[in-house]
Amino acid sequence: MSQNITEYVQQIVSKLTGDNNLLEKFKKDPAKIVTDLLGIQLDGDILQTVIKAVQGKLNLEEITQNAGGILDKLKGVFGK
Repeated sequence: MSQNITEYVQQIVSKLTGDNNLLEKFKKDPAKIVTDLLGIQLDGDILQTVIKAVQGKLNLEEITQNAGGILDKLKGVFGK
């Protein structure tokens, strides 16, 4: 089952990162968006696990992007 969860998370993150409108909907009602994107009804505990994993992955991607931007600015300051 954990392999399915990983696949679900990857599938959802891929769709959310390509669509800001969908991402905003996910932030408001993650359970509905996950269910809609997967096209299946997950057990409550599994659904919550998928939602938390997606949220964590999205936060990590945001942190990584922000860190890259900060590094770029620092390179500009130091002329590299």
